[in-house]
Amino acid sequence: MKILLYDKMIDCSDAPAEIKSPGLGDIYQDEISFTVTLAEYGKIDCVGIGYTDATEITVSNGAELRTIIIDKPYPYQNGLYLIQELYPLDEYTPQFTISHNGTFIGRVGIGEYRTLGTNPTKEIGFYSTENNRETLSGQVIPGAGGYSGRRFEADVRYKFTSEIYDDLEKAYTKQIAKGFPFFMLLDDEQHKVPENMLHFYAQDKDNKLLLQSSTYKFLYSYKFSFYEKF
Repeated sequence: MKILLYDKMIDCSDAPAEIKSPGLGDIYQDEISFTVTLAEYGKIDCVGIGYTDATEITVSNGAELRTIIIDKPYPYQNGLYLIQELYPLDEYTPQFTISHNGTFIGRVGIGEYRTLGTNPTKEIGFYSTENNRETLSGQVIPGAGGYSGRRFEADVRYKFTSEIYDDLEKAYTKQIAKGFPFFMLLDDEQHKVPENMLHFYAQDKDNKLLLQSSTYKFLYSYKFSFYEKF
């Protein structure tokens, strides 16, 4: 699976607050484009898209422009989209302008994706926060105010390198520890998961990461338990 572990957008002080909100209902609709300044150097090869009525998203560094096509309805559009790499063109912290052809957009992530190979065994399913109850006579009273979503569990064995660990360390305090969901692209798992899970926006079961290893190299394992978020 491909996943954006460290979202550089969170560290962009000039990004709209709605764009950096983990809740996709906090939509940005003031403008159809906005410019952000990255806090560090590094290539950009993916964009995370969450909740929009746009069909095209463009990313430009002033000299090059890439277009992302959105062909799925909400919520199946939420997830990671790959673009061709955009490199800084000078010695200054690069700026990127993101535009779209819709009327609103939710969270937008930007950065460098990581590929995490997963074990052949996959677990997919659903979850719900509905709190149903049963009366003394055996009648079921439906819960009120809950929601439901999809689940995806994947075991990553000895794929966490020092480079990936660095991403986790940079992202942990401001993103992972605060419950920010991950943008994912499950293209490598498409033969095992439904087609509408190609792009996925989900939170790990808890915010405590404990990697494990039994090798003599810096190669660690972790089992993700993703819960779809909105």
